[in-house]
Amino acid sequence: MDDKELIKRIMEEVKDERLREELLALVVEKNKKKEDTKQEEEKPIDYVARQEILLGATEGVAKVEWWIGYIISIVLILVGSLGPLGLLGYILAPDEKMDRDAQAGIILLSALFIIGLGMFFSLRSGKREYEKLKRKEENQGQS
Repeated sequence: MDDKELIKRIMEEVKDERLREELLALVVEKNKKKEDTKQEEEKPIDYVARQEILLGATEGVAKVEWWIGYIISIVLILVGSLGPLGLLGYILAPDEKMDRDAQAGIILLSALFIIGLGMFFSLRSGKREYEKLKRKEENQGQS
């Protein structure tokens, strides 16, 4: 039954004024709970808050962990960039033979490069989401 139909039926069939008000209040409360759960589902995940909850860290510790991960991702990108550069060198000079160790090194360094890029972009998007959420909270606090 639709809420409009329910309200209409309550208004028509319930003669006791007090009971009618209580039933209408229950319908309104039910709708409010539905709207609250929808808003909670639509709320973006706060990256730092998620770290706080999952790891039991405070906001300051979560931010330090974020910076450590950010620095590690940059190091992985820098070290791992040697793999694609080695592959590029091999492509530009195809006359030279590449031994198995060099091939394994290129694959390993390329994997580090890809992992570093994934970490970097993941952390950046988490930070942007966190900053967007903070701005939204500040704007709501000012209203």
